[in-house]
Amino acid sequence: MALNYADLMAEVSKARTEQSLPFVAKDGKTVLLRPLLLLGDDELKVIKALLPTVQDKDGDAFKKLEAITTILVAAADKKDSFKKSLADLPQQVHARIFNEWIDAVNAGEASA
Repeated sequence: MALNYADLMAEVSKARTEQSLPFVAKDGKTVLLRPLLLLGDDELKVIKALLPTVQDKDGDAFKKLEAITTILVAAADKKDSFKKSLADLPQQVHARIFNEWIDAVNAGEASA
């Protein structure tokens, strides 16, 4: 069986929709917080660089919260819309979104 570019792109699009965590932004747009395997190289570099900060149990809480926000923006498909929504929400809510995104990513990888 030959692989077809259009078929592969359709699979990626379907996976992006099914495995992402949807977030309805304040402008009404649905932002998809995408799983790691569906991110671009630049977005993965950001996440790879900041994930140790988030995972450091003894690290500075404010640095962790900043890292969480940056990671979420990297995972978002509509970054501007998502940034504007995050700007109105307290950091505690950013952490909640992050945890729900991680749970969604883990569930998506388990079913993949």
